[in-house]
Amino acid sequence: MKEKIENKINNCIDFLYKYRYVISIIIFLFCIIFEISGSSIGLWGPMTGNKDNGLLFGISRAVRSDEWGTLTPMTFSQYFSNFKFISPSLRGGNTNVFLIYALPVFTIFQLFRPFQLGFLFLGMAKGLSFFWCGRFIALFLTTLELCMIITKKNKLLSYVGALMVTLAPIIQWWFAVNGIVEIFVFGQLLIILLYKYMKDDNFKNRCIYLFLMVICAGGYILVFYPAWQIPMAYVFLALAIWVLIENIKECKIKLKDIISIVIAIFILVLSLGYIFYNSMDVIKIILNTSYPGARLELGGLQLNKYFSYIINIFLPYKSNGILGNQCEAALMFSLFPIGIILSIYLLIKNKFKDKFLLIILVFYTFLSIWCIYGFPKPLAKISLLYLSQSGRSILAVGYLDILILLRCMNELKPVKRIIALIASILLSILVIRRCYGLNANYLNHKFMIIIMIITLIYLFYFIFRYNKGICKYLFVLGIIPIMIMMGMPVNPIRHGVDVIYKTDLMKEIKKVDKDNKKIWISDEMDYPMNNYPILAGKKLINGTNTYPNLELWKKIDKKGKYKDIYNRYAHIRVYVSDNALEKFELVQPDLIKVYLSTKDLKKLNVKYIFTNRDLSTYSDSNITFKNIYNKNYKIYELKY
Repeated sequence: MKEKIENKINNCIDFLYKYRYVISIIIFLFCIIFEISGSSIGLWGPMTGNKDNGLLFGISRAVRSDEWGTLTPMTFSQYFSNFKFISPSLRGGNTNVFLIYALPVFTIFQLFRPFQLGFLFLGMAKGLSFFWCGRFIALFLTTLELCMIITKKNKLLSYVGALMVTLAPIIQWWFAVNGIVEIFVFGQLLIILLYKYMKDDNFKNRCIYLFLMVICAGGYILVFYPAWQIPMAYVFLALAIWVLIENIKECKIKLKDIISIVIAIFILVLSLGYIFYNSMDVIKIILNTSYPGARLELGGLQLNKYFSYIINIFLPYKSNGILGNQCEAALMFSLFPIGIILSIYLLIKNKFKDKFLLIILVFYTFLSIWCIYGFPKPLAKISLLYLSQSGRSILAVGYLDILILLRCMNELKPVKRIIALIASILLSILVIRRCYGLNANYLNHKFMIIIMIITLIYLFYFIFRYNKGICKYLFVLGIIPIMIMMGMPVNPIRHGVDVIYKTDLMKEIKKVDKDNKKIWISDEMDYPMNNYPILAGKKLINGTNTYPNLELWKKIDKKGKYKDIYNRYAHIRVYVSDNALEKFELVQPDLIKVYLSTKDLKKLNVKYIFTNRDLSTYSDSNITFKNIYNKNYKIYELKY
């Protein structure tokens, strides 16, 4: 009976793996047809008086405003500019949108951003579905294939690994922004392709691998978010070194292979060189901003985050008492420190023969020193980690913890029951004590502590006993619901974009200034409502400025008195009055307030104002505020 059940489970896993691509394509097409996404755009509904009929499951997350309030409106604005490389809408005009925020653009270089291709050809709703679901499926599949290499084709463990990475809280809470999914997809696929290249002597196949590697390398670099890119690059470097060492003796490189490699590198360098050359002015502006500016991080102070992963099981359901917010608290569910303990044990036991564990532990130690203690300035600069906050680098450490654990579970002989139980209890107490010390305000109910204790003891015990009888299946039965509970509810499941575009307000904004050539401002609008006209492709000065429009602000600040305030990535709140004594106010690092007089409006060539205030009282002999829409919100046309 026991053997029959095991055979059925194994047959099911074999079936899922054999037809993984067919199943993935069917799911992908289904999601696109029914316009399924994980966007929180439903939050535009309450602000514009529209009911969100597109929500199917979960809740829209206000804390993910950089997705639904910034990235998605900017993306949709591209539909009204025919997907130009230089947007005429954002910042009031002429904004590089390919390099910064990675918006869809009609260019051959969009191949480096394949998940945005759906926006170019499928329309808004289906393009959004292509973006969300395509990245989710690609992340799962690339993680699965990489884990198959690491676990020596252990399908069950590989599926566990794919689930632990794809539904990792840190990935789900940051899913749509800063390229976190692209970093994993491109980085993992590079390692997979390198592995296949070294295993395959067929020249045509090798050329295909090289072409895809160029796409992945370009895509990884163009994420343009070094806070995650740099530490994760060390992870993929470690994996690449391991693949090279393991396969170098069997890999035969001929002259034509060398030539093809040189050509591939040349294409990559030429492509990136062209992109960066045409974006150099933007890069210089960003590096010289007051915020974020040029970073000089020295690392350290992240030891407690090694133990705080266990609170992630509560993050989708409880936010009160958390340090920072749910996004900042989200981590890999790494099950630290069991993987590290087992890896050291196995290395010593097997006389350091496992090259994977040896190489990965060296890089793990390097990154952990950065995260826990920090580096002196010279080493921080040489390593490029000065571009990454240690709180962001913890992503790479947690990912390595998972890979190490999977490798160890595949190799470890079952530990005796009593030893496994005692060790599980001791490790659980260690983790929870350290976790509670950092998160006491959050863990303010006894049942939360009880749940964490039971969860850790259960998982640790069956990790120690993984290769004994049905213990592997009991571990899987524990980890699957935990990962689903942590990861799946983070983002909503919804369909369509009607919540934005089927409103009277949006229809009216579209009617006004149909050619989208006039300058707009949002008056006295809090973020993200100040971005609303962007959704209709309007040339909005004070939407979120991904980099400062210095030439524009010079028109009202000729002496540069306020440059330190507006020279930054910023959400901008404008307040119009008949007389503005102070022009700019810094509210927080990424939020500024701009006070515009009626004279300033003329200097900036503002034609339309989107507001919730009565501005008609500011009309005088020099300027007329003509009200052309007057409901919950108002639109004014200015006549000078």
